[in-house]
Amino acid sequence: MRRIGAACLVLWTATVCAATPGKSSDSPGRSIYTCIDAQGHRLSSDRPIPECLAQEQRMLNRDGSPKGVLPPAQSPEEKARAENAKRQAEQQRLAREAEARRDRALVARYPDLVAHDTARSRAQEPVTKQIEAARRRLAELEVENQALQREREAIPGKVLPQALKARVAANEGSIEAQNTILRDQEAERERLNQQFDAELARLRALWSGAALGRTGTTPTPSSGPARNPSAP
Repeated sequence: MRRIGAACLVLWTATVCAATPGKSSDSPGRSIYTCIDAQGHRLSSDRPIPECLAQEQRMLNRDGSPKGVLPPAQSPEEKARAENAKRQAEQQRLAREAEARRDRALVARYPDLVAHDTARSRAQEPVTKQIEAARRRLAELEVENQALQREREAIPGKVLPQALKARVAANEGSIEAQNTILRDQEAERERLNQQFDAELARLRALWSGAALGRTGTTPTPSSGPARNPSAP
């Protein structure tokens, strides 16, 4: 136990001294440390007092005049909490810096509403084309399906030839495939709109902040479509 206490005292003293660079008069032997221990006894020493590690110790000059206060040593739990708080603060700082970098890149990419609307339209263009193509193909397949249905109804006994069965199966498979493409592309279009809407909300705040910084007055928000007008 004495060895552990001595090690803690050495570490604590080194930490305190390192925290006050250039003040060699705070080193052991040049100050008088005094405290009242847990039993109510007043203790004095020319170095930090091990019995008072958990409490403040008054520091006096050799003539008895006040010199300062030595803070209590941190317990392992307190040290862990302090280190955790430091890590969290560092993580928050890094997160703020990353967000600031993203904001700068966003404003550089989209300096105004026209640039953002143009990018939205370009991103949606291939998706819109695929949606339109799928709808056209579905219309063709529906016509084909109706023709196949008439052929089936015209066959007496309802025993379909294998060739007709194959055409019906191919038609139904194509319809299912085109519906899958249509659903996927409509979901992609919605995802793109949500992405650009979120960007636009952030950009409006950044644009307003930049304008406010330049003019010192509240800017008039830009107006314009939030979504591609051609999108249904």
